[in-house]
Amino acid sequence: MGVMNIARAAEGVGRVGRHGRRRAATRAALIQAAQQLIAEGRTDVSIATITERADVGFGSFYNHFATKEQLFSEAFAEAMDGFSLSLGRLIEDVADTARAVSIGFRIIGRVAQIAPGFASLVTQSGVATLQFGGSLHQASVDLIERGIRAGRFSLPNADVAYSAIGGALLGVVSYLLSESDEDMGAQIDALAVGALRLLGLADEEARLIAHEELPEFVPDESLAALAERLKQPGPAQAEPEGSA
Repeated sequence: MGVMNIARAAEGVGRVGRHGRRRAATRAALIQAAQQLIAEGRTDVSIATITERADVGFGSFYNHFATKEQLFSEAFAEAMDGFSLSLGRLIEDVADTARAVSIGFRIIGRVAQIAPGFASLVTQSGVATLQFGGSLHQASVDLIERGIRAGRFSLPNADVAYSAIGGALLGVVSYLLSESDEDMGAQIDALAVGALRLLGLADEEARLIAHEELPEFVPDESLAALAERLKQPGPAQAEPEGSA
């Protein structure tokens, strides 16, 4: 290959690289804007509103998403995956499924203290949090199923148990977000007792487990970054995808 051809090939690779970075930045800006809008309870907005919040061109939206529903779904799933990763690391070495469920339940319940913006995103998503929580949903159901197989839990259906427990937790977190004077930890721990009893534990054991000292929750980098972004009024500007 001649020198000129090599130079042209290198220039082409550079253009592809720049274009790829611009596309990634645009998608990230749209995802961030969608997560902020979910947290604000504003999912019934136009695509123009979303692209304005993301500070990207209107036409760029369709390079990444077919509909705004697809965008909101993916934005929510990415947020939940970050939380699932953080929580999974916390309970991966907990052998007793009842204790693992209790830790996860109580940490999720305290999310309004850990990351208020993320808590708003979760509660504003409502039932979607339970049905489409991505890896967090699946990990929770798998954990309950292990407890059922081990004879730790008496409910026969892990999905039903997850929906019942998760629905109660979601409702309480939503309430506590609006009632800042409530003792959030005490309320969540009391609810955890009920959740463990629902799974089949005796009252005394449920109370003991639900009031054990919690391990320190260290958010995964992606979750920490999301929580910080949700505090911001808007995402950083992305370059137009068609620019040189």
